[in-house]
Amino acid sequence: MSSTTMPKTGQYAEVVNRLPELRAMLEEQRRFRIDQLAQLTSQQTVGDSRGDSLDVGADIARVEVSAAVEAGARQALDDIDAALDRIGAGRYGSCARCDAPIPLERLLAIPQAPLCMKCQQRAEYRR
Repeated sequence: MSSTTMPKTGQYAEVVNRLPELRAMLEEQRRFRIDQLAQLTSQQTVGDSRGDSLDVGADIARVEVSAAVEAGARQALDDIDAALDRIGAGRYGSCARCDAPIPLERLLAIPQAPLCMKCQQRAEYRR
């Protein structure tokens, strides 16, 4: 990230100074999600090979829970990849909706956060 794409003043400067740490956090989360998805896939393969079950309802519930966990992990991985892309583009730490700086505290807690708190609250309210 060059200093020409992100001003080195105020909150942006804090983010720029901590960028290596934030990138490392994102990369660690990315590895975790990839491992999680690999485990889920292997569990589904083992589960598929079990054959007939006496408790069809439990099998259906397991499949539904696994699908929900897998969807969540895939969404998290997409969010992490998008954050890494923003770092590469020099837009990390800037709200994707209003361009306001995202506070460092928020990024340290949720490094993949694309929105400032105000825009995040609006997005959640609309759901």
